[in-house]
Amino acid sequence: MQALKPESRTRLFLAAALLLVALLSLISLRKDLFTSHAVSFKETGSLLVLANDSYEIGFQRATGGIAYIKDMGTGSKVMQGNRKGALWWAFLKDNSSINSLGAAKFDYEWKSGRSELLLHYGGKLAVDVTASFDESNRIALRAEVQNGTNDILQSFRFPYELKFAADSVVDGLLPMLPGVKLKPSFFTDNNAYEGQYPGVMFASYTALRTTGGNVALYDLSAEGDKAVVTTELGFKNQTDDAGKSAFVHQYNVWTESGASWQSPTVVLEIGGDYMDSIVSYRKLGGIDRFPSLDHKLGSAKAHTAELPLMKLDISALGTEKWDTLTSAYVDALPYNGMLHLVGFQTGGHDENYPDFLPADPKWGGEDALQAFIADAKAKGNQVVPYTNFSWWGVHSPTLAALPEGVKLEDIVVEQANGTLLKEDYGEHSGYVMNLNHPFVTKRIAEEHQKLIDAGVDGIFEDQWGIRSAPFVAGEQHPENTDAWSAYFEGVQQYFASSKHRMYTEDGIDVLADNSIGFLGTNYLWDLLGYRKNTASYTDYYPLAGMLLRDKVLLYQHDLAAETMTDNKDMLRWNAAMGYNLSGDLYTGTTNPWVSLIGVFQKYVLADYADALVQRYDLIDATTTRTDFGTHIVTANWDTQKPYTMDEQTTLTAGGFDIASVSKEVRAGSYARYNGYELDPGEHYLAEIREKKEIRVYQPIGSDTTLRIKPMKGWKHAHAAAYEADGKKIADIPVAEAGEWLMVDFIADMGGKMAAYVSITPTDDASPVKESPFKKVRVQENLVQGHELQSSTNTNTELIAKLAGDGDPFTYWESVSNKFPQSLSVDLGDKKQLGRIVLKLPPLDAWAARDQSIAVQGSDDGEHYTVIKALDTYTFDPAKENTVEIALDAASARYVKLIVEGNTGWPAAQISEFELYGP
Repeated sequence: MQALKPESRTRLFLAAALLLVALLSLISLRKDLFTSHAVSFKETGSLLVLANDSYEIGFQRATGGIAYIKDMGTGSKVMQGNRKGALWWAFLKDNSSINSLGAAKFDYEWKSGRSELLLHYGGKLAVDVTASFDESNRIALRAEVQNGTNDILQSFRFPYELKFAADSVVDGLLPMLPGVKLKPSFFTDNNAYEGQYPGVMFASYTALRTTGGNVALYDLSAEGDKAVVTTELGFKNQTDDAGKSAFVHQYNVWTESGASWQSPTVVLEIGGDYMDSIVSYRKLGGIDRFPSLDHKLGSAKAHTAELPLMKLDISALGTEKWDTLTSAYVDALPYNGMLHLVGFQTGGHDENYPDFLPADPKWGGEDALQAFIADAKAKGNQVVPYTNFSWWGVHSPTLAALPEGVKLEDIVVEQANGTLLKEDYGEHSGYVMNLNHPFVTKRIAEEHQKLIDAGVDGIFEDQWGIRSAPFVAGEQHPENTDAWSAYFEGVQQYFASSKHRMYTEDGIDVLADNSIGFLGTNYLWDLLGYRKNTASYTDYYPLAGMLLRDKVLLYQHDLAAETMTDNKDMLRWNAAMGYNLSGDLYTGTTNPWVSLIGVFQKYVLADYADALVQRYDLIDATTTRTDFGTHIVTANWDTQKPYTMDEQTTLTAGGFDIASVSKEVRAGSYARYNGYELDPGEHYLAEIREKKEIRVYQPIGSDTTLRIKPMKGWKHAHAAAYEADGKKIADIPVAEAGEWLMVDFIADMGGKMAAYVSITPTDDASPVKESPFKKVRVQENLVQGHELQSSTNTNTELIAKLAGDGDPFTYWESVSNKFPQSLSVDLGDKKQLGRIVLKLPPLDAWAARDQSIAVQGSDDGEHYTVIKALDTYTFDPAKENTVEIALDAASARYVKLIVEGNTGWPAAQISEFELYGP
């Protein structure tokens, strides 16, 4: 036998090795395909059972309906099947229905190689459902529908009302901005609520936490180039199955006879917490691939994030013009802002759309407008006007003179009943426009371009991001849409085509692809009483912050007074939910809240304005912790009691703490700070720590001593007080106490208002030992925290409690032309009384007026005696519309103001009722 040559042996060994690799690969492939699956499939009695390590789901073998879903992490059945056992339920235009139980034919097929269960339903409405499984905790469902009926398919409910035990619910999550977390009592009280996506619901996502496990139900609603499908989402008590509630998940469609329709991919995610399924929805739905704010804004991002939204309604300010608006407001701002211009078009706010520019000439003309914008921007502000171009005024010049070939019925949304969609807001009336008609989009683009040419930094569009997408009849639909999906497809296409920065009211998740800012939350609608079915059951959850905060800047509503950041509750809410701050310059630039939102936005929030929420946890029943990765927010939702974070820090009642992980920034509302009890009163502090300077801001708060830790390596320190513009007021003493520095924050320093204290390192101890400025001790307002009662209220908005809310810009007003009127307070027990301070809004619009007022006191609330006889007091805007009433030695538990007359208005008016001891 001839021996093999060495090179031949090498080739043989190589061939053998390759053959072995091939055989092993084949064995591995065969194992994957035939013997080892991520999901097991069994036909067990009346059920088809599929399971993996995360879940077990049972389908009815005879009908395909879901019988149950089990969370394998807990071993409990979290879902108790479809209502009536029907996997899907369809409604036709004539309101007749067809469901999976009544299919003429049903069969199923298990595709083991693809881990897919195919469910086939025959009949006039032929439905094929594909259920896909893998090793994850997610189940994917898709339905393909062939309409063989003689009518139009208008609703497809799939999966149909998945049920669960109401008494097992820990909470439920709805996508109402930023996220509505429903308390368990919503379910045990047999409530129901559903809303439309896109519209009231900003994402196609719902989720549930139960004692037996957690479930999320969401759509991949815009896969590829498909249009967003209009969907009704929510929870619904089961009237025919006591003690049960269910997911609502139904598609609004418009599929003609003979046509077909395909559902989005529906995902059931079993186990995990809200955060986990939100991350899945973000990734699988492609939101994570949207351009980031870094990409959209580039080098302008940092500056944009520093700017709070400042509403500037020229029509509400009385006699201002563009030039005086500059001097009286823009130049007087302590910190820059995003100026939100409102009400400057001809006819006033929300009039004459789409005929927006030129602005009403009474404000000074187009040249003056452009000069105003240029000047504001040169000083570091941005200008973003309010517009509402999807809604055209019924008497607008454009609609009065449509071009040849364009008819009103062509360009307005036509409803299913053939009428044109018209919406009225107070005295304003307009048509909802068909955003798929070229004339409509051309006119809007022309007006947008005029604004861009005038110099604005971006454009805010009201309604586009919150209007529940209406049905659009007719043929003017984009490709691959129907009457229900056409409108919002037009919205998306316009946003995508815009080259300028777009902002919108509230916002829909997919609009984050081409938007800069979403302005609005469901919290406003709760405050206004629009969400009666859910408001009393609602806690908020930062779903939006987890989903898209890196794609758009989040703000409260741009116009509503109720959600401006002018009180502690709103500031805490914004901090905890990851929202930026906003104010209304109608209240003037000297309003201390204007300074506060400027400081907090620029020096605190801007650092992480585009950071996703990483976690949101309950520390206890009234305290939450929001983790933004680089910053942590602790919020005390108890407005009656302080919260002790640790031995160093106590938050005020209703207070909060924002702390950077780097320890370079800390801000909040404190009673104890750095282990030191602050002086009596409120204290909103922001500490900014840099290598060679520590700055402490207190835009609102009483004078106090602060304890501050010096930076590492500092030998000694020097301190000085500065105004907001950086001008030094004075050097001030700083004491060295072991590892701490002690310094006084005094607001009023000889008529100059301190914005911050700067502490810098020195080689020698500070030579400043004394200061001519001394802390002013704040007296306790005895009214604060107690309920006010009035004899009458002029309406349901101007009520007694507004006279004790700490905000001089809100006020109580009695009914008109009926004196005397009274405003009273129960102090809880008998108090020594020294003086009363009464206020009206400190605005020039509130012209000087006299009110005739007497003061009475009582120990039992029934028998009153005179404390101060009737006298006349002048409220003068030149003196902040404030009067003081000195009281001779007196004591009482109940104190009542008797108002006998008002020269400025035929009713009693008080914005703040403050009462102090001797």
